[in-house]
This record gives sequence, structure tokens and C-alpha cells, in this order.
Amino acid sequence: SGGGRVRISVENEGSPIEQEHLPRLFDRFYRAERSRRQVGTSNHGLGLAIVAAIARMHQGEPFARSADGITAIGLDVPSSAPTVER
Repeated sequence: SGGGRVRISVENEGSPIEQEHLPRLFDRFYRAERSRRQVGTSNHGLGLAIVAAIARMHQGEPFARSADGITAIGLDVPSSAPTVER
């Protein structure tokens, strides 16, 4: 085990996400933008919660940052996570 890390992220250009929303983006059903909170939309707000669950399953953590018109969301995991017994 070399102790390295693997970081996977997706970056998007556009309006930044306000800093107070970043810690909650991985909460189930959380929506930072009022326009996306409309009833009847087909999105359920689970995608980033799933990213967070996958990161934790592999002894890692999710991350989100947004500045200067670039938002990056992803996960950071050990390069050789220990095997989980079932």
C-alpha cells in the first residue's frame, strides 16, 4: 500500500455555486438553486448523494468547489482501499 490517492472529478463552467451550499450538495434531495426546487420536476436530487456513498464505501470522501466560473464535483479515495468483508 503506497498511501496514494485517486481523485475523480467533473468540472463545469458557468455560474458559481454559493459557498454556503457546497457542504450540503451531497445531502439527499438538496437543491441549491430555487429554480430547481420546483414540484413536478423529473430530477430527484439523489445523484450526488450516491457519489458520496460510493466515496465512503471506498474509505474516501466527496468534494465540491466552485470559484471563478468553474464548479468541480467529485470524489477522493485511497489508491488501494482495504477490502470490505460482507
